Amino acid sequence: MGDTYPGSRRPQHGYFTWDIAEDSIWGDATFAGILGLDPATADNGFSMLRYMEIVHPDDREQVVRATQIAVLTGQPYMVICRLCRGKDILTIRNRGTCFRYRDGLPSMATGMLEIIAVEHPHLSAANQQSTTLPRSRAAKDAVKQRSQVRMEFMDR
Repeated sequence: MGDTYPGSRRPQHGYFTWDIAEDSIWGDATFAGILGLDPATADNGFSMLRYMEIVHPDDREQVVRATQIAVLTGQPYMVICRLCRGKDILTIRNRGTCFRYRDGLPSMATGMLEIIAVEHPHLSAANQQSTTLPRSRAAKDAVKQRSQVRMEFMDR
């Protein structure tokens, strides 16, 4: 099967599932690429701690809080934050929801990561090649604020 999306037109959406009790996250090859992981790692599963190591240090506390809220409430969520992938900093949108067992305990979360922007801070200002993808006003505001994680929880 050929590549449906030539060149830079390839969507940057990666899909994942997190087994909360087992603390194992699995994702597709695009998800692995967004995180800077080998596809086999995402296919075999890795821990939430490993994911949090990829989240930008300035955003971790708020991402942890957003994750706690999503797991405790079961509400669909959207979080915009930054990831450190090698020398680049990606601004991503993470959308998903947490599912529950019949007894109400959280079981699995599933969602999608989408790249909003890529910064290359290792390049000189003259060679800066920032890639900004089309995005919503909320995403644009989050990129401008840089150090703030944007969270939204939707009613079911």
